[in-house]
Amino acid sequence: MERLTWFGLVGTLVITGILPSWLSLHRGLTPLLTGLILIVSSVLQYQRGWRVGFITPMAGALLLAMAGFSFISRPDLDMSFAVIVIAAMVIASGVFTRES
Repeated sequence: MERLTWFGLVGTLVITGILPSWLSLHRGLTPLLTGLILIVSSVLQYQRGWRVGFITPMAGALLLAMAGFSFISRPDLDMSFAVIVIAAMVIASGVFTRES
């Protein structure tokens, strides 16, 4: 499940990175999709009784808040770098703690 989550995160970043920069939806879509991937992964792992680190759902909630901010207030703000940093932190924490 962790590898599937990581693949989803990286795939989302690659796909949204390919979208044209003039597309204003692009800026809010990246944190929205990555946040949803992290939240859904956390819920599925918890339902199966697997260990889920607290960083994964917290990062997902932070990314969803960033997406909401982007859609409501600042559609011109590109948060791609912040999303990449947060996704890398989630993956690194999962590797080091052996949790997702």
